[in-house]
Amino acid sequence: MAGLSYKIYSLGCKVNQYDGDKLGGLLKSAGFIFADKDADVAIINSCAVTVSAIAKSRAMIKKARTENPGAKIILAGCWPRVYEKEVSAIGVDIIWGKKFSELMKKINYVLAPAESPVRGLCRRSNIWQSPEAETLPWLATDNSEKSRYFLKIQDGCEQFCAYCIIPYTRGKLHSRPMAEVFAEAETAVASGWQEIVLTGIHLGLFGVNSGDKKSGPALTHPVRAARPPLSRGDLRDENLLALLKKLVNINGLKKIRLSSIEVTEVGDELIDFMAREPKMCRHLHIPLQAGSDKILRLMKRPYDLKYFADKIKKLRKKMPDIAISTDVIVGFPGETAKDFQGAEKFIKKIKFSRLHVFSFSAHALTPAAKMPDKVAPPEMKRRSEILRNLSDKLSVEYQKKFAGKILEVVVEQNRSSRTGKSKGEKLKGKTEYYFDVFFDRKNIISKNPPPDLIGQVVKVKNI
Repeated sequence: MAGLSYKIYSLGCKVNQYDGDKLGGLLKSAGFIFADKDADVAIINSCAVTVSAIAKSRAMIKKARTENPGAKIILAGCWPRVYEKEVSAIGVDIIWGKKFSELMKKINYVLAPAESPVRGLCRRSNIWQSPEAETLPWLATDNSEKSRYFLKIQDGCEQFCAYCIIPYTRGKLHSRPMAEVFAEAETAVASGWQEIVLTGIHLGLFGVNSGDKKSGPALTHPVRAARPPLSRGDLRDENLLALLKKLVNINGLKKIRLSSIEVTEVGDELIDFMAREPKMCRHLHIPLQAGSDKILRLMKRPYDLKYFADKIKKLRKKMPDIAISTDVIVGFPGETAKDFQGAEKFIKKIKFSRLHVFSFSAHALTPAAKMPDKVAPPEMKRRSEILRNLSDKLSVEYQKKFAGKILEVVVEQNRSSRTGKSKGEKLKGKTEYYFDVFFDRKNIISKNPPPDLIGQVVKVKNI
């Protein structure tokens, strides 16, 4: 097996990206070498969250074949977990929708000849003996080119929103043990990362496992009412707030960011903690999905607009400058022109810092696929463009308030002058408020910044 190379193509959410990075770590631990092209094995870690995501996964297979003409092609991730018959006709060497630890065994058997000692590796190595090998506290080493360390703490969802395929692709709620998460975070910081981004399919339910008697209110299908925020009332020793309180004590860790969290899981204790803890990024991504109570009910979302607005009000009372970004689905079945106008008005009222706008696309396995009153594609496109333009305006408006202020940023890359003229080194960084800034080294306020700034958290004057 020595010298065999791999390349992983990960699509979709941060959780899927983490899974791909962790698989890269497992492959490197087994002696594989990363190759940018002409790899021996090419793995497409697919996404199936939307119909268009599946199309991108299909296109990525073609790209992998082109870049790695002699490779064994493996299709993994969410797509084969729910569309096994469809993907069986794709013509790849392996289709794998199960755990990555088991995929590692399959890769070895496919690549190694029968007499190779590689076959014995599956039986001899502790790496493969653990049924949860992908959750061991090794670094997701393919993170190495990223300035922030993405750390998956939870997987699965049982909310069953009417449009969403994720409960079918990711399965039941499962949280990693807090000690394991902490060990990986410590290792990441010791390896040089200064900002950690916590990711999960249902991040606010960290500590909850399917069937756990201490997991709080039961998840039902469909969700009929807003869930109470999860906190100490759930009698769980391990929850998101407890994890955050532990992580902030890691020496050398400068910033912690939550990737996405449901509005019903932003409890008062979490808000208070974020407001007083300087290591917590002042940014939350809270999915709205629809700006109409009627559409929220059809979607089986567990809140209404008043609940959502009241929670944002609480957040801004404690943290007036906090960035709130969101997801919005446009063109859900039954969305009238009046519904859309109401959504536009609500979005302007909340003043999000950024919108992620998605045109509705139906999965055959979800209830939404069978709903009447479909919105015509041209109208969906028109409405989506309106909200994307609104997002641009809201982002500019939000960022104006930070002009001339000192900001903490994680440096992501060097960049040539935007004017095209040589005026010294240009740097790009992401602020704790989740917008990018461009600056010269002379704008850095932090004392004694190192020569290599990529991945470092520094204070910068925003000009």
